[in-house]
Amino acid sequence: MSACQNDLRQVFLMLKNIDRRVTLSFEKRTGISLTRYEILYALEENDIMTQTALQQTLAIDQAAITRHLKILEEQQLVTRERNEKNNREILVAISPEGTKLLNGCNMGKEQCMGDLYKGFTADEIKQLGGLINRLNENAETL
Repeated sequence: MSACQNDLRQVFLMLKNIDRRVTLSFEKRTGISLTRYEILYALEENDIMTQTALQQTLAIDQAAITRHLKILEEQQLVTRERNEKNNREILVAISPEGTKLLNGCNMGKEQCMGDLYKGFTADEIKQLGGLINRLNENAETL
């Protein structure tokens, strides 16, 4: 393996490790998984969404969105009901309890982000954002 390929592999593994650490830290600080937080956030931003639109927005598979929504519904954080105009669609909305939980997560989220970006300048964060955006665009073509 060439030095460049080794560097690429190391960066790839570092990204995976960062993802794992951030996800665990976020869950510990907020009491909710990052995926479920994303679901609640998307619903708060969009009011009501079809389950399919939510799945596509978050880029997760159908089984995963169904599993997460079932748990959130059992916790009374979201509501799901059939669309009266199209019985095949399921409409999902955040509940008042879900909004309350989401708002309560903000302090933990802010602490997590503050710790993650500690020591970075605004320019470094902007540069990092640009690099990650390029990686994300490349990942979409995989």
